[in-house]
Amino acid sequence: MSRTSRTVLCCVALLGIGALTSVFLIAHATSERNATVQSTTQVSVRKRGPRNVFLQPEALRVARQLGKRFSPASSDTSVLVGILAISGAEQPLVVTRRQTDTGEQVELLVGSRALTWNEQDGTKAATGLAGDTERLLVERLTLDSPDQFVVAQLRGASYFTIARNIRPTDASDGYTGALWDMVRVAEPQAKESARPFSPWRIYYLNVQSNLPDRVEYELNGQPITVEFLDWTKDGEEKTPSHVRWSSNGQTLMELRATSVSHNQQ
Repeated sequence: MSRTSRTVLCCVALLGIGALTSVFLIAHATSERNATVQSTTQVSVRKRGPRNVFLQPEALRVARQLGKRFSPASSDTSVLVGILAISGAEQPLVVTRRQTDTGEQVELLVGSRALTWNEQDGTKAATGLAGDTERLLVERLTLDSPDQFVVAQLRGASYFTIARNIRPTDASDGYTGALWDMVRVAEPQAKESARPFSPWRIYYLNVQSNLPDRVEYELNGQPITVEFLDWTKDGEEKTPSHVRWSSNGQTLMELRATSVSHNQQ
């Protein structure tokens, strides 16, 4: 074999060895990268902690005043017993709110009618189907609450502070009454069965008490006002005990609680 032929063969052999080495290194690197991704995914899953309702500053203000039931380390169940008045007709009411990782599971007994609500399924009836009237009733009793102002963030609701330290529009220059921060809470996209009738609510947070005094929103183009007229305490937990819903000055519905209890685990 000539010197030229031997040289060509050596070059071909070297190229072959280099190619095999490259293939091995690429395969090894890919294997390591996959292992790293898998390891990172496993770590992320393991590090997933308890729910956190303190991501929104305004919600944190309210949560601290309502009590200790929003602590990430605990899970609260509250039971409100009272009287619900609609168009002058009164009926007994029991509202049980159970905290979950994504918000609340709410169980309602309105008269003899059993209903439930959660952010994934919306309103459900224990027997038969829940009509629009029952859905609207459950939405008011469930979403028009200080607790929902805090936990709405868990289902992806957005918070926007519209104004701070506002006072009544007819207040005089020497006004010394309550001032409010206006916070708009907008609902996230949801399937139709779980979509609220009102996609947003404006909460008026009292700057002195850091508790909501009222909520405003629209329903079918009509303004709705929800007023928290009185509060009750069970240990360190505060809950509205007198709530009134009205539209254009006309009372639509009124709730008076006779007892409220909280059980934290």
